[in-house]
Amino acid sequence: MNFSDPSNNIDLKEISIRAFRAIDDLDSCMRFRRGHLGVLEAFGFELSSSKEDWMSDPNTFVIIIESLDGAKTYGGSRIQLFGGSLKLPIESAIGDEVPELDQFLKSREGQIAELCGLWNSVAVAGLGIGSTYSIRSAIALAKLLGFNQMVALCSAFTYRISHRYGFNLVKELAEGGKIYYPGANQYAHITYQNDLELLPGTDQGEFEKILEIYNNPKLETEAKLGDNLVRIIYNLQI
Repeated sequence: MNFSDPSNNIDLKEISIRAFRAIDDLDSCMRFRRGHLGVLEAFGFELSSSKEDWMSDPNTFVIIIESLDGAKTYGGSRIQLFGGSLKLPIESAIGDEVPELDQFLKSREGQIAELCGLWNSVAVAGLGIGSTYSIRSAIALAKLLGFNQMVALCSAFTYRISHRYGFNLVKELAEGGKIYYPGANQYAHITYQNDLELLPGTDQGEFEKILEIYNNPKLETEAKLGDNLVRIIYNLQI
C-alpha cells in the first residue's frame, strides 16, 4: 500500500536512502512507524502492517528515506521474509478471506518476501519517494539479501506502478487477484514478481537503475525530483 503524510511541501536538496535489519535500529523503526501511522490516522484507518511486532522480527528489513542528518523522515518501505515466526502483513490482512494464499506462498521455491509498508510524506508527494524510489530500493535490497521472489498487496495507485517492476496479479487468488479492502475503501491487488534475479517484465530503465544500486549499494547520485536536482545517497548494505 502507498500513502502520503499530510505535511507541507519542502525545498528538497538531498536525501538518504538507507536499509537496516529491523532489530538492529529500534530508533529508526520508531521514526518509520510514527510517519506511517501518521499517514494512516490522517486517512482514518489502521492497517495490520502498522503494528509494531515487525520491529522485533529478524526477518524484516527496513528502507528509510530521510534527511542526511536523520532529523526528517520522508518515507520508506519494508521487506519481510516468508516462513519465520511472524506472519507476512498480506497474510494478516487478507489470509482469512483468501485461505488459498497460504498454499500459494508455501508452494513457491526459494525465499519469498513481501514488499510492504510503503508510505511517504506529502511534503515529498509526487516525487516518487514513497513509490518509485522505495520499490526500486526494496528490490535491489532483496536481491542483495539473496531473496528469489516477492509478493505485494497493492492499492490501485501502487498497482499501476508495480507493472514497471514486473509484478503481476495472482489471478488464481480471490477475485482474479483482487479483493475488496474495507479499510481502504477500495480493491487491493495481490501481486507477485517470480524472479528477482532476472526481473522479467521490468521496464528497462528501472532494471538498469536496480542493477546499478545492486552493484554499488553505497551509491551516490543525483536525480531530478520535481523542480530540484537532488543529491541521493544510498546505503543498502546490511
